[in-house]
Amino acid sequence: MCPIATPSCHAEPGRNVRGIAIVAILLGLLTLAPARAQDASDGAGEIIVTGTLRKAVAGAPVPAPPPVIGLKRTADSAVRSIEIVSDSREAALRKREIVAMLLDAIERARRDGFSLVTGEFTIVEVTRANWQEQFPRLAAKDDAAAATDEDDEDDDDGDDDEAAKPQPAFADDGSTARLRLKVKARLDGTIGNAEQKLAGFIKSVPVTGRSQIEPRGRLALTIVNPEQYRDEIYRRVAAAAKHAASFYGPGEGLDITGLDAAIAWNQVGNTEVFLYVPYRFSVSSQTGGAGPDGAQHP
Repeated sequence: MCPIATPSCHAEPGRNVRGIAIVAILLGLLTLAPARAQDASDGAGEIIVTGTLRKAVAGAPVPAPPPVIGLKRTADSAVRSIEIVSDSREAALRKREIVAMLLDAIERARRDGFSLVTGEFTIVEVTRANWQEQFPRLAAKDDAAAATDEDDEDDDDGDDDEAAKPQPAFADDGSTARLRLKVKARLDGTIGNAEQKLAGFIKSVPVTGRSQIEPRGRLALTIVNPEQYRDEIYRRVAAAAKHAASFYGPGEGLDITGLDAAIAWNQVGNTEVFLYVPYRFSVSSQTGGAGPDGAQHP
């Protein structure tokens, strides 16, 4: 399972970025900040584009607008958060009912072309083979024995907005038990079609005892392996920079920075995302060496 990334703001132009942030954050009056991919050590996961919306933090830097050059494409999938809830009297019974409904949902998802996934930012599929690993509190016979990595979902990201923190995947308050996860569907049409398909799947899972599935929040989009688009973004940036330099004399050169930064993205439509690196380029006088046309200049 990929590690969970934390929100982060863009670095200043020219800075060597080691960004791991992959979730869009809300700064100011609903100003949606761009999100960045995880460290280069993990660029092949499936990332949620529209993540947690966070309130403005006093003193937080206002993110720079994205550059003009990048790659616009349709997202890979849509996901909907759900909760499997049981309010049976006994804690053990609540767990059994949630497990039964979870396993039924996994089978129906596999059969009908959906996936059950977990993760706040980087998602992993939940299967019959790994559900106990993904939800150890639910699988544990004794809650005291469930001190696992699942608690890491509550890690503080540096701000004081307690309401914005991710909640544990499984929790039981003594009267109601809840399992939080997501349903994923491939995007093969409009966002409305995806919403209808996901709603239909949620309704199709039969209740077990006093358990039921409840949808939560809005749809979010996902991108599979954003790093796979880096070369195409580089090509577009290079072409744009060369085109801009062609309007100047042979003694002018190009200075391009920011290409080592993590892939970033914004959602730009109901189903589309814009992927980019926060590059900057400028045309400057050369004191020697080859110009944009390949010729040597004094």
